[in-house]
Amino acid sequence: MENTRVKSKLVISLAVVSTYAAMQFVPEFYAYVIFGKDRFNAMNYTTLLCHDTNVVLCFIVTLCLAGFSFKKMLEMLGLNNGLATAFLLALLASLPMIVGLPLLHGFRHGVSFMDIWFNGIHPGYHEEIVFRGFLTGILVRYGKWPAVIPLILSSALFAMGHLYQAHNLPESVTVFLMAFGAGTGFYLFYKYSNWNLWFPIFLHSFMDTSTVISNWNGNILMNFQDNIFRGATLAIAIFIVVRISIKAKNKVEPLA
Repeated sequence: MENTRVKSKLVISLAVVSTYAAMQFVPEFYAYVIFGKDRFNAMNYTTLLCHDTNVVLCFIVTLCLAGFSFKKMLEMLGLNNGLATAFLLALLASLPMIVGLPLLHGFRHGVSFMDIWFNGIHPGYHEEIVFRGFLTGILVRYGKWPAVIPLILSSALFAMGHLYQAHNLPESVTVFLMAFGAGTGFYLFYKYSNWNLWFPIFLHSFMDTSTVISNWNGNILMNFQDNIFRGATLAIAIFIVVRISIKAKNKVEPLA
């Protein structure tokens, strides 16, 4: 029994780590195997294609680890329940940014659905499923890794993906640290919302969308006024997950 359990944890760990490693070659796969480099480089929304491929890979690998049980796959990724509640709570938490940034900078006229999808909704579901639900969540919950290891790893990888926003070394360091903290924060939102990934997905998407529908123009650091509204959103989100965590701990299981 013990050998089976250890083997299971080993298989899970190898599957998750190797899948994430394979994701790094998805752009090359499309560029050199499917479309050809020149055609791929000329295409629109190649980032969206590659990122959505990563999400599909997460679902396929998790489905295999779940013994081809769709219900168990959703459970392993934290997507098995609480969608509607998470949507409403994340929207409530995000209201300071959704209202505040357009008030500060004005509404962006002519913003398209594709703008909102690509720059607002898409980063939320892609990054939360890949980094929090798949890479960190499965390694911690099912691979039984000490949380600090996948947390540091996933937050660092998440932060590296935001370095394009920096223009010099000091700014790169600051952007990295801010994004690292954001990755850690979204993991904590996931964990303390009773492993409901829908909450960080919607929260992340709403926060990003607030920058798309306004004339805001900056990077993850934001300025002092912007950070007042972001801080208010995070404070509400923290309050919400603390309440969820307390409620879960105080829940009394019925007697058998």
